[in-house]
Amino acid sequence: METEKLTCKTCGCESLRPMQVVLEEEEDEIQNLLGGEQESRFYSCQVCGDNWLSVREKTTEGKCTVTFVHQMGTSPVLKRVAHMDNPLVVSDENVDEWTYYKGDEPVAEDKWHDALDDRRDTLKATCMN
Repeated sequence: METEKLTCKTCGCESLRPMQVVLEEEEDEIQNLLGGEQESRFYSCQVCGDNWLSVREKTTEGKCTVTFVHQMGTSPVLKRVAHMDNPLVVSDENVDEWTYYKGDEPVAEDKWHDALDDRRDTLKATCMN
């Protein structure tokens, strides 16, 4: 069975593979008690090593957040969170607000994008050598 492949934003290769993250049974029971829904996917590029986790959480009130977590080796993690009412599609039209973090510290959008660009440049340079 062929698995889904997407184009990597870092290296441009069609080598990005999404994988469903399965919660342990105990964690799943806790989530059910909280009343919301949660879905997690891990994306990994087979060429440059870029990877990130997306976590979609929907409350019982219908609000939704999608958190994208970019791993940076030993450096702080880059996170951005989409706050929205429509839990189906993450697009600029559907997102009420984005919040950006480097590690656990909130940062300005431009600083977050600069750090992400630096990360992608490093990964791209590594895989092109």
